[in-house]
Amino acid sequence: MGLLKDSIMQKIKKSFFPGRLVIALLLLVQLVQGPALAREEMNPIEPAMTATEFTLMSTDGRDIKLSDYEGQFVLVNFWATWCPPCVEEMPSLDNLHKHFAGANFKVLGVHAGPALVTVKTFLEKHPVSFDIVIDKKMELSSWGVTGLPTTFLVSPEGEIIYKAVGEREWDSDNMFDFIEAVIAKHKQLASIH
Repeated sequence: MGLLKDSIMQKIKKSFFPGRLVIALLLLVQLVQGPALAREEMNPIEPAMTATEFTLMSTDGRDIKLSDYEGQFVLVNFWATWCPPCVEEMPSLDNLHKHFAGANFKVLGVHAGPALVTVKTFLEKHPVSFDIVIDKKMELSSWGVTGLPTTFLVSPEGEIIYKAVGEREWDSDNMFDFIEAVIAKHKQLASIH
């Protein structure tokens, strides 16, 4: 699978024609996503790595920085309107965000690619309660996004501690329990130090 994925990535890098780029990205999504919904919650990043700071424009015109969320857990979800698994998981991401409101936890959507009008139209039909920013130039490649959707859990200290590639049921009981356990573990470790 690695050679096929590398081959697709090479084609993406060489392609400057937007239509071919979209097709290549769709193939990559299918390669990474696979036919079934991923079953695990998230995979740990060991050792944790510092999240790259960014400033991106939100759909309502505000500049949002990752550091705006300092001191909170942030679930950073890379997605696109043309990605069916991304669209499918949006309602569950919104439910997760609402479930943990007031619990030092936020969801932040990062739309990959220049499509502000398309994203605004999508959000009019499918509103969410969390911020969505636009990565027009796909500047956040340093985050290691290899397919969409890809989601990272960033600790209150700004470290990427978990990663999920592919669609998840963000509002499942298992996911709620997982997030609660991560927050509780963090509080316990913080009280020791």
